[in-house]
Amino acid sequence: MSTNNGFALESHDLDFYYGEVHALKKIDLEISEHQVTALIGPSGCGKSTYLRCFNRMNDMIEGIRVDGKILVEGEDIYSAGVDLELLRKRVGMVFQKSNPFPMSIRENVNYGPRMGGVRGRDRLDEIVERSLQQADLWGEVKDRLDDSALDLSGGQQQRLCIARALANEPEILLLDEPASALDPISTAKIEETLLQLKQSYTILIVTHNLQQAARVADHTAFFMLGELIEFSDTTTMFTNPTESLTEEYITGRFG
Repeated sequence: MSTNNGFALESHDLDFYYGEVHALKKIDLEISEHQVTALIGPSGCGKSTYLRCFNRMNDMIEGIRVDGKILVEGEDIYSAGVDLELLRKRVGMVFQKSNPFPMSIRENVNYGPRMGGVRGRDRLDEIVERSLQQADLWGEVKDRLDDSALDLSGGQQQRLCIARALANEPEILLLDEPASALDPISTAKIEETLLQLKQSYTILIVTHNLQQAARVADHTAFFMLGELIEFSDTTTMFTNPTESLTEEYITGRFG
């Protein structure tokens, strides 16, 4: 149910509080469909808080307050009557630390669909194959689907977590530093996967790795102390930023 303006995710006049702490200040941002958008900035600047607004994961923290509007494909997700389970199905999430369930590779991927009522073995097998193909993992695991997911390497486990998110057929994928704990080869695999996935999904990624943002992101948003300092296409931001703060961060003078 995409709106016609081409924006999958929007925030307008967004203020976010953890108790008395004002974590996000008047964030106005429009994120395009079928692109990778990176959120960059020093630790504690609000990137992950902003990311988690879009599937309301922050709701699990006591004492939060949200003012302003957050839209997913034109729908205000903080309005009354929003189905959180459906929202989190539409907006998949992959965390910094891979967190496969202590069960087989197959069961990890079909867990979500089974919870959602999918029962037929053939249908579940289709979902497992499609999701693992999309996460660029099928070729490595197709002969060991009943092995424990915990036997996979760190990079494979993270791609399994991407497959698990994709099994629910989301429209949007949120990734919170998905490669920060991985070696360069595994990181490159994750990045290749993201570039393929953006043909079908809108992707929002938090990364501390500026080179990663430059490699995978179509647009980049730079956050600092809860404020959005600059947002533009990635090439412009990295070669000709508008704000001096952005330039100082990108050239490594702080952060």
